[in-house]
Amino acid sequence: MAAGSFKFKTLMILSFLLIWAVLAAAHVFYYAVIKQEESLAETRKIAWREAAIPSLRGRILDRNGIPAAWSELHHNLILEKVPESRKRRENLFRRIRRFFPEHELPYPMKLPLLLKSDLSPEEIVLYSGWLRSYPELRIVPVIRRVVIGTPEIRSQIGKTALNNAGEAVGVSGLEREYDLELSGTSGRMTVMLDRNGNWCNDTLRITRQAKNGEDIRADFELPPETDVSQELPENEED
Repeated sequence: MAAGSFKFKTLMILSFLLIWAVLAAAHVFYYAVIKQEESLAETRKIAWREAAIPSLRGRILDRNGIPAAWSELHHNLILEKVPESRKRRENLFRRIRRFFPEHELPYPMKLPLLLKSDLSPEEIVLYSGWLRSYPELRIVPVIRRVVIGTPEIRSQIGKTALNNAGEAVGVSGLEREYDLELSGTSGRMTVMLDRNGNWCNDTLRITRQAKNGEDIRADFELPPETDVSQELPENEED
């Protein structure tokens, strides 16, 4: 009886192991073969991101070909959210206080918080290193429309505004009249992100080049004393 009982228990254990092995193999086969394409598609969806490459709106020139309205690309450093970890939050706030003493952190803040606008190329390189440790920070591109000239010329040029797609369109003056010619076509790109949402080096792929808008020439003439350096952006396009 003892020998028979031992054989029975052994058979039960072996049967259990066999069933487990079959189920495990079926599970592996299901995800490795049947669900392979779907799983790979989900992985690519998580790891890769597609984004638009903004185009620059065309310039408005005076009758002599001098630019009176044009678009400029700027970059801003923003705090998008606050780190959940107290240690990382304190370290980040300490760094912000050191480089941006005008911001008294922490305090009730409205996010996203603009830390610095119009970054220089050297600052972009510097702050890009911060993003690896603090993905809560972002360097955001901003396209601004700059308009110069007398109030009458500015009124004739008109204004732009963002539509629902985030694209600049003319809403008055020459900006509206020649909106089709001035508007460009945005491009498309794909990039792989790491677990913190940062771009992985050498993964940027441009799938469609951006096409800038055309320049138009108006019938007004800018005064000779117009100082471009003293003019401020009329509005933001993006």
